[in-house]
Amino acid sequence: MMNDHDLAILLLWTSGTLLAATLVFCTLWLRGRERDLRSALAKSAHEASAEIRHIVGAVDTIAVEIERISEAQRFTAQVLADKIEPEPPLVKRFPGRVITPH
Repeated sequence: MMNDHDLAILLLWTSGTLLAATLVFCTLWLRGRERDLRSALAKSAHEASAEIRHIVGAVDTIAVEIERISEAQRFTAQVLADKIEPEPPLVKRFPGRVITPH
């Protein structure tokens, strides 16, 4: 039969073993959690850089289109300016009249 001393030793040994197992499992869980977080951060950083590259490409495309539009507007303005004949001076419009200062 077990006496109180043997029961206390068994209880201490069992408690110590359970404490050690708990600490080992907590350590392993924390390391796994840290590894998952680092992996998620690396993945999100990679996705963010992919999104930034996509945005940069879109902005470059918009800049090219704006340049094309401005070139087309310059060309149109030049064509319209060439088509419009300048207004003849007043002397040529009214040859019989002479403008005198008063």
